[in-house]
Amino acid sequence: MAMPAFSSPRVMIRVRLFIAISATLAISPLIMVVVEPVIAAAPLDELLRIIVVELLIGFLIASFGRAFFATLQMMAGAAANASSYNMAGPIVEEFQQLPPMAGLITLTATAMLFITGAHADIFVGLAESYRTIPVGGDFVPAAALDQFSSKLMRAMLLALRITSPFLVYGVIVNLTVGLTNRLMPQMPVYFVALPAVMMGGLFILWQVITELMRLFYAGLGDWLVLQ
Repeated sequence: MAMPAFSSPRVMIRVRLFIAISATLAISPLIMVVVEPVIAAAPLDELLRIIVVELLIGFLIASFGRAFFATLQMMAGAAANASSYNMAGPIVEEFQQLPPMAGLITLTATAMLFITGAHADIFVGLAESYRTIPVGGDFVPAAALDQFSSKLMRAMLLALRITSPFLVYGVIVNLTVGLTNRLMPQMPVYFVALPAVMMGGLFILWQVITELMRLFYAGLGDWLVLQ
């Protein structure tokens, strides 16, 4: 219910709950051999502690994936602003409004999660996580914070890398427009240059969208493997 794409506000809460229950029933036979001895020998208070720890671990794993999509959304908004697409568009994927270009990039990334079959790898990663973190162990907040900060840094660097063409383009365009405005103060440079700036941003998006998605899912695949 907290995983990327599955936790979208466009997915009804009943559907998300059904997916969560279905995933639980599908994964249970795979981990029953490991989990059943621990659960059978645990008293009630220990059983409650195990449930809380497993919930915290699940939300932590989900937050790793959401960090990639959140940083992509943030940097896509910065790329849209650099290309003069800073007007708010319709709410497509998240609760807050985004510029049209940022909404297009994040919606494409979400759709590609299902088109490429990476959503199935999420369930495989959940099952494999029980080998990495055995049931009955302790939840260490310091280690969890260290892991989350590491994944967040990697996600931020990845998002900065794949949106860097738009940021460089924005810097060059702003310098050019500013210099032109200084040379010809009487000309409304902003209104004259705005269509060309927006067209250039769309041209860059057309050129790099395929490579952008490839790099993003390469980084997301590393999260699925190393979580």
